[in-house]
Amino acid sequence: MRLRSDPRARLRVVLAEVDGRIARERAHATRTGATRATGASGATGAPGAPAPRSKAVAFRILFDEHLPRVRRHLSCFLDDRSEVEEIAADVFVVAWKKLQPENPMGITWLIRTADNKLRDAARRDRSKRRAIDALTRGLQETSDALHPLEALALREAIVTLSARERQVVVLTYWDELSAGEVAQVLRCSAAAVWTTLTRARAKLRRQLEAKEADA
Repeated sequence: MRLRSDPRARLRVVLAEVDGRIARERAHATRTGATRATGASGATGAPGAPAPRSKAVAFRILFDEHLPRVRRHLSCFLDDRSEVEEIAADVFVVAWKKLQPENPMGITWLIRTADNKLRDAARRDRSKRRAIDALTRGLQETSDALHPLEALALREAIVTLSARERQVVVLTYWDELSAGEVAQVLRCSAAAVWTTLTRARAKLRRQLEAKEADA
């Protein structure tokens, strides 16, 4: 899967602009701070109120804090590292465009945007089987390594879940989001999340128990 243009290149441009703005803001703050401190008469003045956080600073904080979690979320669905990097970059390019410094988005917004990007890419060229393969690997990595037969059983069990159930399972166990955070990502109620998660766990339990009985 490849996005039509390389979001990593666009993100590099964004980060260069962000870091350039931050450097200029710091230089300006240093100059104006020195002027305010001495004043025209040379007397020392009281420091003023801190300036509101700029868009560049807010984005750099957002990017540094949440990039690893966005990558981790995507790696549960994609087995190609370059695809993970491309979509993660695209998510943060969108975040830069939409960021409001006084009210920056959080991890739930970023994951929801990542999921939208995944669906866009999937409509082009990723099969359901490939997604399930990657999801199985992702869930395996959240705990101790499974025996190959256990991994196969898990994969076959995951196939029985609906797309919504798989999404709730991933957000809960892979991304370690609370029911409230999952509800924000999926834009539904926390009660609906618990209902879906309970149903998904029951399906997985039945499938895995059936495999054990057949063994």
